[in-house]
Amino acid sequence: MPRAWEQKEALLEQQHNQLEQGLEDLIAGGSEPSHLPKMMHLIQKLKLHLRLEERWLSEAGCLCQGHRLSHQELLGSIEQQLPQCLNHGGLRLNLLMDVQQWFYQHRHGADAIAYARAKATQLVKQ
Repeated sequence: MPRAWEQKEALLEQQHNQLEQGLEDLIAGGSEPSHLPKMMHLIQKLKLHLRLEERWLSEAGCLCQGHRLSHQELLGSIEQQLPQCLNHGGLRLNLLMDVQQWFYQHRHGADAIAYARAKATQLVKQ
């Protein structure tokens, strides 16, 4: 596991890129039933990413309650919508586009701010 924030940030950003690409691929594929396992795998990867991000930001003292709440709201929304999406391609596509929109805004908003704080905190400690 990386110790320095720069290494952690690089790994988190790599995960961001992979998640964004996965969302784009699933959305581009439309609402194909064959994409359901890929969607479930992507959701699992997203959950793991959010847990890791929260852990590392918390260790850096840069995880605010609003950031964590935003993650919880997204995951709650996914869990609520997922049962209806399993057999309805249009709803799956809508859910994926909603997650994509949230993810983009979150990455360039709350994540960018928290990552900058973590970087600044590490610089001050040096």
